[in-house]
Amino acid sequence: MAEEGEEEPLPPCVWEGELDEGYPPAPPEPEPEPEPPAEGEEPAEPAEPAEPPEPETYTTSLRQGKGKYVFADDKGSYEGEYVDGKRSGVGALILPDGSKYEGAFEDDVIQGEGKYTYPSGDVYQGAFTNGKKDGVGSYFFKASASTFMGTWEKGAFVEGEWVLRDGSTYKGPFKDGKPIGEGAYTWAKTGNVQIGTWNEDGSFNGGVVETVAA
Repeated sequence: MAEEGEEEPLPPCVWEGELDEGYPPAPPEPEPEPEPPAEGEEPAEPAEPAEPPEPETYTTSLRQGKGKYVFADDKGSYEGEYVDGKRSGVGALILPDGSKYEGAFEDDVIQGEGKYTYPSGDVYQGAFTNGKKDGVGSYFFKASASTFMGTWEKGAFVEGEWVLRDGSTYKGPFKDGKPIGEGAYTWAKTGNVQIGTWNEDGSFNGGVVETVAA
């Protein structure tokens, strides 16, 4: 089974998008109104209006909103949404090894629903937690043209359906990418079903095959 597609920190090269310009200081207090002249005194000459101050720049260099970030030497990129300088929202990440992730991010981590394509051509589509497959999802193995469909925990397939190239299926629990415990195998051509138990050593204790009437 393919390794987890965990991303590595890479140096920046190009940023195309918005920057958070920070927060300007509070406006200055207004000048007090001059006292009116006493009775019999000449009114004071009006003061010349002050020149407006030069605008000050406050920059935090935090990426905000939608933009594109290209890693050094063009070894990958991220295009999508940012919040306070972190990938948050929906985006597409391309890694140096050719892996590609399209989906949800939170605080710079793959989190939520998305699609991860591996260099081998394998594809996982479903839920992620902290960058790992976690929740309901499907994993397509290109080499065998088979698919795991079901529940994942911390990157591992734990229970569901294994759909083989010819359409036959196996349903049951899994451990380390292999069936474990009691499950049911259904042949695609005949519809016959066999319920049995997979052992830790990979052996299978099969029960009676239940045939489907023609």
